[in-house]
Amino acid sequence: MFDLFTILEMNSTMKATTTESLSQMKWLNQIKSFNSVEDIRKWLAERYPEFTPERLTRLVIVGAADEGVRLADICAKEGIRVEAHVDDHPQKQGITVGSQTIQPLNFLTEVDPEIPVVIASHRVLKVMERVWAMGFQHVAPFGLLEVLSSKLFPPHMFYVGLLEDLIDNCDRYIELMERVADEMSQLVLDAVLGYRLTFDPRILAPIVEWDLYGAKNLIQYEQDEVYVDGGAFDGDSIRLFLDRVEGKFSRVLAFEPDQETFQRLAKNFVDDPKIEAINAGLHRRKGVLRFDNAGTRGSIFTESGEFEIPVVGLDEILGSDRVTFIKMNIEGAELEALRGGKQAIQNWGPKLGISLYHNPADLWTLPQEIGALRSDYKFYIRQHDGGIIETVLYALPG
Repeated sequence: MFDLFTILEMNSTMKATTTESLSQMKWLNQIKSFNSVEDIRKWLAERYPEFTPERLTRLVIVGAADEGVRLADICAKEGIRVEAHVDDHPQKQGITVGSQTIQPLNFLTEVDPEIPVVIASHRVLKVMERVWAMGFQHVAPFGLLEVLSSKLFPPHMFYVGLLEDLIDNCDRYIELMERVADEMSQLVLDAVLGYRLTFDPRILAPIVEWDLYGAKNLIQYEQDEVYVDGGAFDGDSIRLFLDRVEGKFSRVLAFEPDQETFQRLAKNFVDDPKIEAINAGLHRRKGVLRFDNAGTRGSIFTESGEFEIPVVGLDEILGSDRVTFIKMNIEGAELEALRGGKQAIQNWGPKLGISLYHNPADLWTLPQEIGALRSDYKFYIRQHDGGIIETVLYALPG
């Protein structure tokens, strides 16, 4: 683990001047110093010895959603003793997962603070701060286990090839560092790479903006916005958009492939004729895709998948119609969806808000794809949560 002095030094570095931050690129330079993925794993094992397969014989699990259940199942199979399993969500408390009844987080005050604690969530910063404050010394995200021993802990899609991407594509990240349009994006990119290397979310703390898709002083809205929401869920991000435009807009196209979620989405906006809910995911073209959800937050598209979802290309829906803002958070299908919206992007140059975290290489491949579609976009990267998720690229027309 990193001690408090080291973390404070990290945070001080993140607040350095433009010249200093660019000359240091602390975490990108650290990545450049490694010769192989195994070098990184050895480095991580030295810093998190309690979480290596040889020493991890017992643990505490924080989080009882899909990833927490998955971790508990692995522990039962591998003979790792779960000493406590906690979650502050009221609907989780009292249920049984494996050998443990789910307790609130404060239950950990009764647990031996020498026991390793694994945060089975993708939002880790705030909860890890709480666990550290209780005196626990060995605390790490589930993702760390997945990269230290992928055979023992099969990785979630967010972590598949994560370390390989850092090693193989370091030059791509140097190019992206030079391509982004402001100092904040450079600081964010370096911090995101730092988290992916170290799994310590305190590196992200100085640069997180908690207002999702609301990056400070970046996006200017007009009164006739045409907003495309790829991955609309039940309309949470649409409500954020409506607040930001103060209800003044021309049209919203909301794409949601899950039938049950789509029904909630459509019901939530049934009284507004300017908001059109579409029961399909965004992709390259109209069709049906199969996927496996594997009991995790991420869904992996595969020809042998158990589930089917309808998809459509954005150009097929828009035709020649105008669009001013496209948001995509679509479980790893962003690259294909961008290709399916090629004409709209080239013709209209809309503002883009694109998730960069579903696949590790999305962090550089999606900016590269957008740059190939239109060379006049300016790139800004912002981090909207304290963990692997909610890294967003804002591509704004020059």
